[in-house]
Amino acid sequence: MRRLAAILLAVLLLAGNLQLPAASEPAVPTVSTVPAPAAGGDTPPAAPWWERTSRDADRNGIVDWLETRDASTAVGVSYGYQPGERELESLLLAGFEPRLLLSDTVLLGSVAPGRFALAASLPGVVMVEPYGKVVFYGDVQTPNIKAKNSTAYSMGAWDLGYTGRGVNIAIVDTGIDNEHPGLAGKFVAGYDAVCYMHTDVPRCLLSGTGGRQDDGSFDPDDGNQHGTACAGMATATGLLADGSLTDYQGAAPDASLVDVKIGSDVGAGPFENYLTEQEVYESAMNGLQWVIDHRDDAWAGVGEANYGIDIVSLSWGITSHEDGGSDGTDMHSRKLDLVTEAGVVVSVAAGNDGPNNDGFSGMGSSSLSVTVGAHDDQDTIERSDDTIAGYSSRGPRRDNNDGYPYDELKPDVSASGSEIVQAQGCYTSGGCSNSIPGQDASDNGYSNRGSGTSYATPSVAGVMALLLEVNNNLTPAVVREILRTTAEPRGDPTYPELDPFWNRDFGWGMVDALLAVEEAIKLEDPENVDVELQAHILETITNDTVIIKGVSWARIGNVSAVQYRIDGGPWREVHGYAVALPQPTGAYIPWSITLSEEELAFSGNHALFVRALGNGGFHSLTPHTHFVADGFTPESSARDLLPLILALAVALGGTVAVVSWRGGYLTAPRD
Repeated sequence: MRRLAAILLAVLLLAGNLQLPAASEPAVPTVSTVPAPAAGGDTPPAAPWWERTSRDADRNGIVDWLETRDASTAVGVSYGYQPGERELESLLLAGFEPRLLLSDTVLLGSVAPGRFALAASLPGVVMVEPYGKVVFYGDVQTPNIKAKNSTAYSMGAWDLGYTGRGVNIAIVDTGIDNEHPGLAGKFVAGYDAVCYMHTDVPRCLLSGTGGRQDDGSFDPDDGNQHGTACAGMATATGLLADGSLTDYQGAAPDASLVDVKIGSDVGAGPFENYLTEQEVYESAMNGLQWVIDHRDDAWAGVGEANYGIDIVSLSWGITSHEDGGSDGTDMHSRKLDLVTEAGVVVSVAAGNDGPNNDGFSGMGSSSLSVTVGAHDDQDTIERSDDTIAGYSSRGPRRDNNDGYPYDELKPDVSASGSEIVQAQGCYTSGGCSNSIPGQDASDNGYSNRGSGTSYATPSVAGVMALLLEVNNNLTPAVVREILRTTAEPRGDPTYPELDPFWNRDFGWGMVDALLAVEEAIKLEDPENVDVELQAHILETITNDTVIIKGVSWARIGNVSAVQYRIDGGPWREVHGYAVALPQPTGAYIPWSITLSEEELAFSGNHALFVRALGNGGFHSLTPHTHFVADGFTPESSARDLLPLILALAVALGGTVAVVSWRGGYLTAPRD
């Protein structure tokens, strides 16, 4: 039996469906979780995810939903480390048929219920989990998020000089028709996860040799329209085939595209009536693993600025089949966390389950990704009439029991997602096929409005590209925090005891590309940012005196001080700001800054920045406010002395002279 297993293992490896890591020995189990806050700012590590997940109440290593199944179900086995050859051999000896090796999981395909316990008992296995079902969630959008200027908003992020140049966005979807005039020239790399995983699919066989190149050189096409539409909302230039320019532009019109195809002609499956739900899931997971494995690749034919993958846009989700949605510990959400930990920023759709959903599906539940809800812009650029879209899934996510309540606050942000005009692809249901010579999207324009969190998600991915163009050293955590803290809050806070801004409909608010890019430009030392430290400006008063009011707190640890700076001057501590240490975790500490004229070097437009300090030189982001005020000048100094001079004159009994103010100087009365 062992010899047979070894032969089968060799065959699987040669087939290319299983890719072993460099080292196949089990590593020391590691867990990527946020420490749970405790009194006094202590941060003990959370238990491993499989010991606290809400999906396995009896802690037998089998997801509870699976134990209700009486039919064969596609499952994966998850490990507390990177599985390798030893684990594959163990599975083969036990009679399982490994289909795909992922970072911490092996997908097994269909398994009979009576064998779940056997899988759970194998060495290293910490959880037997079901696959899921891939579901694709399906003008004025770009000016509405303030990427482009408009009559409603005179300044947009593009006016600051940033349009996404040198940034690669991977659209993981149904493919992209890169021949579309608004997307032409953007392709830098591609991968067909459908045909790479399933070489016996008729479409793959008919259009080539089955399995495709996995080095990024293959250019998938879109037979569905969904992927092309999403690519356009992120990066379209607005160009038509005749060279004329329309207003149908994506948020980052100079960004480039990596086309990762995980879906096909009819979307999420069964694809074209010959791909099963199981195979769709495997293609999706394979596509994400490819992103991790190739995130730093030097793509052929492009300059160094466009190497690798910077951002992933995911306009789909995976239903977990479990009541109440996911708590972020399912293997698809964990996969997205691994993408983020690899340094790639992830924008993922919240889902289209509306206000009565019970949590989020897999992907949207990822702890580290940016989960995007959709608002309805009412077909106007002006944001004041925007409302949450009726279909947009509401938060929070289910609790993963790690003691850190903030990762349950999903969605993160929202963006316009209703009635969005699309870049028109060459797709099967539209009577066009890229596999037929002479048929492609090169003469297509923009039409067919669509709605969904699918369409809000790539718009946010475009804003991410603007931020990374400003500074390509921004980490995914800092990018997410910038988007959160610069968003326009909407609705009452759902859990004010946790966060004074987060709302279950909008998240931290509607994305504001202009403020986000301004924050990225002004952020001098992002490597010292601790996203657990919070500083927010609540009010700027500019009457006789300039007063800025705000609040600070720490999700983990303590705020030791609050500092401000004016117009690029030195950082100064807020006077009268005193806190008792240790602070209760998350305790709000209000502060107020009253500016004197001496602190303003000139009269006119000013900018004030504020930050909360933690330990070891780390600080929060540095939000800012603009205001107009008079600064310190010789004239203002003399003006301030005038009442004192007059009072002295009266007190001394002298002749009270009429004193006039001219050009800032006291002058003697005329005869």
